[in-house]
Amino acid sequence: MVSMAIFFDIGDTLVSQRRWRDGAQECLGDLRAEDVQLGIISNTGSLSRDELADFLPADFDFGIFEDPLVLLSSEVGIEKPDPEIFLKAVERSGQSPKSCVFVGEDLAECWAAQSVDMNAFRVSHFPDDFRLITELLTGD
Repeated sequence: MVSMAIFFDIGDTLVSQRRWRDGAQECLGDLRAEDVQLGIISNTGSLSRDELADFLPADFDFGIFEDPLVLLSSEVGIEKPDPEIFLKAVERSGQSPKSCVFVGEDLAECWAAQSVDMNAFRVSHFPDDFRLITELLTGD
């Protein structure tokens, strides 16, 4: 497999109303098994990671993502769709922009990722889109 970094949005992409989106956990597990760098790019207002727990499933674990690749707007001071947050993600990954993928439900955010030469995958059909991501990125 080609080395790559995949960044997920949290709200309405991985999680909705304190529940995992159908297929999200399986997708993350499959990508981890392929040694893909996993990250997050998410708008979190002024919430710290601890405060985010009130909005996430009880079993959500930031530890499955590489710590430098977790870009929360409350920590980096930049919100999507500002292209700067995507550039920062690419820089932290050590990959080329073309080896980075942003996965989110918001079209404007996907366009912003593409504006810095990242690949983007817009999800809206769960769990089908997560299965497709796994197939496309792992060849399974």
